[in-house]
Amino acid sequence: MRGMAWRHLISFVGATGRSPLHVIRLLVGSPLNAILVACAILASCGPAVVLDDVPRDRTMILMNGGPNQYSLFDNQNPYIPGSDQGFHMGTLPAVFEPLIMYNVLTGEYENWLAESWAYDDSFTVLTVKIRKGIEWADGVPFTARDVAFTFDMLRDHAASMVHLADLPEFFDSTEVVDDHTVRLVLKKAGPAFWATTLSSNHGIFVLPEHIWKDQDPLEFTFHDIEGGLPLGTGPYRLVYASPYQKIYDLRQDWWGARMGFKRLPRIQRIIYVPQQEESQAAQLLLTDQLDMAPIMQVLTLESVLERNARVVTFAGRQPPYGYLDWCPIDLNMNCSEPPFDDPQIRRAISMAIDREKLVQLAESGAGVVALHPFTPYEWFAPFDEALQEILARHGYDSKPHLEEVNRIMEGKGYRKDEEGLWVNAEGERVEIAMYVPQWLRAYGPPLTQQLRDAGFDANFDTSPGLTSLVQTGEQKVSLGCKGPSGVRGMDPYLMLSYYTSQYFRPTGQPVPLWSTTSRWRNEEFDRIVERIAPLQVGDEELLELFSEAMEIWVGELPDIFLAQLIIRYPCNTTRWTGWPSQQDPYGFPHSWQWELLKTFIRLEPASGQGPSAPLSISP
Repeated sequence: MRGMAWRHLISFVGATGRSPLHVIRLLVGSPLNAILVACAILASCGPAVVLDDVPRDRTMILMNGGPNQYSLFDNQNPYIPGSDQGFHMGTLPAVFEPLIMYNVLTGEYENWLAESWAYDDSFTVLTVKIRKGIEWADGVPFTARDVAFTFDMLRDHAASMVHLADLPEFFDSTEVVDDHTVRLVLKKAGPAFWATTLSSNHGIFVLPEHIWKDQDPLEFTFHDIEGGLPLGTGPYRLVYASPYQKIYDLRQDWWGARMGFKRLPRIQRIIYVPQQEESQAAQLLLTDQLDMAPIMQVLTLESVLERNARVVTFAGRQPPYGYLDWCPIDLNMNCSEPPFDDPQIRRAISMAIDREKLVQLAESGAGVVALHPFTPYEWFAPFDEALQEILARHGYDSKPHLEEVNRIMEGKGYRKDEEGLWVNAEGERVEIAMYVPQWLRAYGPPLTQQLRDAGFDANFDTSPGLTSLVQTGEQKVSLGCKGPSGVRGMDPYLMLSYYTSQYFRPTGQPVPLWSTTSRWRNEEFDRIVERIAPLQVGDEELLELFSEAMEIWVGELPDIFLAQLIIRYPCNTTRWTGWPSQQDPYGFPHSWQWELLKTFIRLEPASGQGPSAPLSISP
């Protein structure tokens, strides 16, 4: 739709006197089209928006984030709280590129902006060589100084920033050797630092020094579309953003294609729209209006697969319809607040849960139970075997043990009231008020019922505004997931480190990493994990120290794990083919993750045609 059409639409809406969204829905005839043009309403308060026409079969439309609208559509700062709805949703995989691209599913990595990297013998200095010929989208060369600037800036503001990976714990300083060489000096041995902090698996996003150097990094929005912001090195640029959609158009001058590093993507335009109610998203898939839908519950997904033969998942069209993610589902508690500061109370809550039945109900028979924080990828087998022995010694399995619940609670002085719920001497119930995000809502009712059947005053709330309170600990109990977990090159150290005291924050203060919300600490556990930090898989001491750490962890139970997270993104092959799959796991199709960049590059038009003529974006 050209600029004149946008202005006519705005004038028509204003003349009707009706709700803008109501009018738009009548005009365009479908929920998705309503979303895609609703942003025109915003233009009525400012200059007309003019975008070049791009054919639908050269456009990819993805639905994720929100729900219903993007709250931070006009803020692309990657290091502020809430950036999962801003920078992460679209800008990350389309506009930015990692130093190292990491494939969590296979354990393989590919040097990307970094041409090579190497440690010294002590694993305290990491020398990174930057690939030559890389340019920011404004033509300024990408150099080692951008890397040094970013790492130093994040170190200096770490207490107020998020998404910093292992930088606060390990990073000390930088040394720029030349335009293409930078040394990262660590405070202590960090053999996993390359994977945790330099890779696409939640690593650091390198920022352009020439844009950020005179800005307050805590206040800078990094958003000025007319001024070329956000500015990245990736193959796309943001050309439009509103609460209802974000549009990214292909850069014909992308360095990766110009230097022969990668081919120019066939996708000319990427449109992100916020998540809608699941049945609505399913209808959009059935009518081929979406190319990639949000994660769906199994029953909904099975209905879509049955009715549209062009929709596939990572596992094809067979259960479990996805891949085992590195983020096991957990019942998270603020372990610094009563009654959850008592490990025996946490044990009683865990013993109340019938994980087999819970996962059967929530995942419609296509789920996998979890008892610990690690995703059981193949390489992790020796550690998983050791964990099974520890869990057995502590009496944990996938079944409920209500006798143990009663023993613990009565031993703590609790009794059941007339409704069968535990109360203390003052008559106060053990309330478990859970925040359950929409993508895990199938777990809410059965988990709540199991906990109530065991005597706990459980309830759940799916209000999205509670997410920030989980990060500050003021929402004491929540359902979510923890990771990256079970990743070769990172674990077992990384997941263990998330439970060390370095990440503890008092209630009311946001945690530095999204996975470090337990607010638990144990000095002996800290000492063991510190000894694990310099070790690598294969070192003789590692398995023994891992077992010692997990003996403490299982005894204290700072988190209650329930199930493995299976990522089920439905992908439509009507317009785009070559999605990642079990047969070709070159990446994983996850519209929130950085690695989706590889999918943008690899997909082919279903029509089999090459790229169309270069785009010309009007200001």
